[in-house]
Amino acid sequence: MNLLKDSELQKQDGFSLIELMIVVAIIGIVAAVAIPSYQKHIQESRRSDAWIAVTSASAEQEQWFTYNNSYTKTIADVGGANTVNGFYTISISVSTPLASTHLDYTITATAIGAQLSDTNCRTISLDHLGNKTSTDKDDNASSGCW
Repeated sequence: MNLLKDSELQKQDGFSLIELMIVVAIIGIVAAVAIPSYQKHIQESRRSDAWIAVTSASAEQEQWFTYNNSYTKTIADVGGANTVNGFYTISISVSTPLASTHLDYTITATAIGAQLSDTNCRTISLDHLGNKTSTDKDDNASSGCW
């Protein structure tokens, strides 16, 4: 007959409930730090969609001026109203400053859809002089978007 000693009966394989709860707590802490950081990184990387669209539209606007001796007010003439990946809408404004015959334009990318959660860089703009500006969700000037 094979009898087991008391020390052999108490030997257990696997994890205790406390060990599992510690692992779950560690995973929760890591996730609480990693997920917002990842989301911020994704928002920042989506800004390139706006940069590409705005700079491309600006180049198209200058080409339009070369051929027509004026800037177009129609966004469809310089690339369309949406960015390639659809995170921004593109708009254009053309004006003639007072006491000037020179036309000015500003091309603006405005966040839509998932990119609306990027509260620091809601709009990204480029004007005829190459000035880069941006605004936050409250229409205040914002830096670090370009």
